Order: sequence, then C-alpha cells, then structure tokens
Amino acid sequence: MNIAEAQATLRSPNPADYPELTGYTRERIYDETQGGGALYLAAAMARTMDLQPGQLVLDLGCGHGATSMFLARRYDVRVIAVDLWTSATYLDERFAAAGYRDQIAPLNLDAAGRLPFADGYFDAIFSMNSFSFYGGSIEYLAHLLRHLKADGLLCVGSEVLSHEFTEEQLRNPPHVYSFKLPPPNEGVDVFQGDFVKQHTAAWWRDLFVRSGLLEVLECAELADADVLYEDMVLFEHEHGIDPFDVAICLEQIAWGQQHRPKKSLFTLTARKL
Repeated sequence: MNIAEAQATLRSPNPADYPELTGYTRERIYDETQGGGALYLAAAMARTMDLQPGQLVLDLGCGHGATSMFLARRYDVRVIAVDLWTSATYLDERFAAAGYRDQIAPLNLDAAGRLPFADGYFDAIFSMNSFSFYGGSIEYLAHLLRHLKADGLLCVGSEVLSHEFTEEQLRNPPHVYSFKLPPPNEGVDVFQGDFVKQHTAAWWRDLFVRSGLLEVLECAELADADVLYEDMVLFEHEHGIDPFDVAICLEQIAWGQQHRPKKSLFTLTARKL
C-alpha cells in the first residue's frame, strides 16, 4: 500500500476527545514530538494524573521538550525535563523562546544512571515514548521511585503491542518490525533495539504490580490508537516529514489489519506505595 492509495482511508482523531489540546494547531500537536501519538498521547496520559498548579513533575525522556511545555501550559506545573540525547542548551533555548524558562528546567542525563535528585523530590513522574527502552525491570522501578514522594504518581504512555511476540516471531521477526533504516543508520538493528523491548499493556501492568512498589490505578490501550497512527502518517506525508517512516508505518498498519501483534498505544498510571 502506498500513500496515494491510502490517503482516502486514513483517519484523524475527533478533537472533542482531546479537550486538553483546545487552542493547539495541528502543527503544534506534532511539533518535535517523537514516537506514536504525539500530544494526543500526552493528553490521554495527563488526564489520569490530577496534576495541580505548582507541583513538581519529572518529564523523563522528554525528547525535544514538547511534552514538558504541554504540561507547563495546561496544568501550570513546574517541570524538570530530562533527556539523554537532547542537549540541555537546545531545550533551554526552546523553553525560553516559548516563555517557559522560569517554569521548566532542562537536564541532559541518562535515566538509567544515577539521578541527581533528592529522595521524594517529585510530586509526579511523566514518561512518554521512552520508558520501554530502559524501564522494563523491577530494579529500574526501585531506582526511579526513590525520587518520587509517597503517594506520588508515575504515568507511562508509549507505543505498545496488542499481543506479545510468539517464540517463532522472536526467532524470525515479522518484516514490518525488522528492517534496515536509511543511511547513515543502516547498521541499526530495529527489532533488537526497539520492538523486542515493547510489550502488551498487560505485561506492563504485571511488572508494576509484581514490583510491590506501586498500586496500578489505570492501564489501558487507547481506544483510538489505530486512528492516531493513521493521523501521524497523514501529517508526516502532508508536511514532507520522513518519507521512510511514512512508508514503513503504512506497511505496519496494513500488516496489523490481518496479523498480530499490531502496534498500539497505552497509558499506565500508578501510585507509589
């Protein structure tokens, strides 16, 4: 399926389902977001958190800072924006240009390494489209949660699988999840570096429960996850963004209509015990 054939069938979300994004243009919803869902996913996550003005939130794996600015604007919270790959200088310039320099502090550090925060420092931790890369163990949860206050909330939202890969699929991955990137990243093993680390919403719920550190309050796939993936493809095509990603996402969408696992999106919100 190519984009010309698919355009007439690809859907967009109902704005009424995302009142948190009232006043946002389509361009702003997608501006420098990374991974599926864009700020639609951020809105679905944040509505489960009961954030209050003045609270301190850790935006873990903030990418280029779009989620940090959304949280500061919509909920009037203070944010520590942390990312491994995005420089603090770039984030600071972006936050300052948008008027958030006094509300969002950027840090460039590895979430899996030592975190330079006091115990019980944050009211909440928010992590969109990054947690699967480093957070899939009880040991990591213990490492992170020491910095969250008692009864504080951890909210994770990300790309997720509808079903776990079978043993056969782990040995011989479906072609839509195992492919080579364009140069200069043709040496990247996409399956091992990304998709093999993704799981179902139920897998993540079980991990959080088994940790004994968290009470899971909400955990679910987004009802309109398919629509959000389709809308992302439309937006990227309309704006000439990453034609390779458009092509592979179209393949994944088509494959997922007949096979499993398909890509989905989920949110999980848990309270620290």
